[in-house]
Amino acid sequence: MQQLQSTKAAILWSYFLNICAIPHPSKHEQQLIAWIINWAKQKKIDCIQDKVGNLILRKPASVGSEHKTPVILQAHLDMVPQKNSQTEHDFLVDPITVVIDGEWLHADNTTLGADNGIGMASCLAVLADNTIKHGPLEVLLTLDEETGMTGAFALQDELLQGKILINTDSEQEGELYVGCAGGVNVNINLPYEKMETEPADSAYEISISGLKGGHSGCDINLNRGNAIKLLAGVLHNLDAIPFHISCFEGGSLRNAIPREASAVIVCEQRHENSLDILINTLNLDLRNKFHKTEENLQLSIKSSELPASILTNKSQTNLLNSLIDCDNGVFTMDDNFSNVVQTSSNLGVITQEKGAQSRFDIQVLVRSQVEQEKQKRADKIAQHFQSNGALIRQDGNYPGWTPNKESAIYKVMEAQYKALFAKKPKAMVIHAGLECGLFSDKYPDWDMISFGPTIKFPHSPDEKVDIASVDKYWQLLIATLAAVD
Repeated sequence: MQQLQSTKAAILWSYFLNICAIPHPSKHEQQLIAWIINWAKQKKIDCIQDKVGNLILRKPASVGSEHKTPVILQAHLDMVPQKNSQTEHDFLVDPITVVIDGEWLHADNTTLGADNGIGMASCLAVLADNTIKHGPLEVLLTLDEETGMTGAFALQDELLQGKILINTDSEQEGELYVGCAGGVNVNINLPYEKMETEPADSAYEISISGLKGGHSGCDINLNRGNAIKLLAGVLHNLDAIPFHISCFEGGSLRNAIPREASAVIVCEQRHENSLDILINTLNLDLRNKFHKTEENLQLSIKSSELPASILTNKSQTNLLNSLIDCDNGVFTMDDNFSNVVQTSSNLGVITQEKGAQSRFDIQVLVRSQVEQEKQKRADKIAQHFQSNGALIRQDGNYPGWTPNKESAIYKVMEAQYKALFAKKPKAMVIHAGLECGLFSDKYPDWDMISFGPTIKFPHSPDEKVDIASVDKYWQLLIATLAAVD
């Protein structure tokens, strides 16, 4: 990794590589937390852990900067664990293997964790480097951001003394984020009835794979395939063949566009050739439809072990109608910011419980910069599934972050960017759930901003970070800390 050590952000990269070596998927950050606590103790940096598990580290102002406004640097501890089905990797045990590919750094067929590992590494690097000029400094590292913003929800008020919060969880160099979308989870419990299979029938597994997936907010407008929706459409197009679904599952996270899905169907063996022909035809149709965005899309079929049970006709109809007609994708764009999605939803996960409580558990994440639109869309999706016999629970509702046109920290960072790079950064709103929205409820007087290096395809195995952009991110962070009055 000599290439990283020769950059301006060498100290940041050293901490990022340490972070990659320690497993820290969402809800399993304990090893990384222990490492940071021990590291802080060795560095004689004040570190406390709150009731839920967030870490707060404090460093006094550098000499001559004691009068400056106290600043909070903030990142989240967890990473999204995503890999392709053929990749052998245990996120609870195995380190992330990093690969340099020209101008980019990525992982070996897994998520990299640059989201938000680069930001976290920068926070630790600032704490460690005593040559950096800054006022009174706090670092807030939150727990379980990716699956529910658990740490941000549970953050106690009056725990932090800083007045300016710099969030490091954005993903496009040259853009300063002053607002974000809110979100709400729509959790669907779709019961189904089943019946026994006929011993003479045959079973087949139909799978969608090879999709890019990605962040369900930042990448929702890229016209990528949703594996769950595509597979439901495929099954709908097999209606010329009498078949019954036994199993349907796909996706793994509500905030990641599903890359893979599979179903097991049962029918008479005499339909095998027709099935093969239809699947091959539909595969070509899908590859043609998504030839610009999903060049590795693959629809396949293979023989499977005959299951003990299948869905009844009514249950199968309810399932397919629910998935096919579920609102998914972009609904409206933000009139105030160019090319920014305002409202969207992601049909992210479907799992199946085959025991006594036979049901499909489905997760949809709705996002919007407008609270009323968010709730209206979530309610519409809920009503759609209810009409097909489902039980609904909405949870994890978090607010958006309303832009502050008078933000002092924005003006400071804008000026530093222009001085460093001779151009003006863009003021942006991100169609993703930054923790700033929750912080503003508990610390309404905080002046907040979010920025970061260029990270492509977070929440997918294609995640990569632009190495040069990390240099610029690091320079801007240091200059901003020095420039805060």
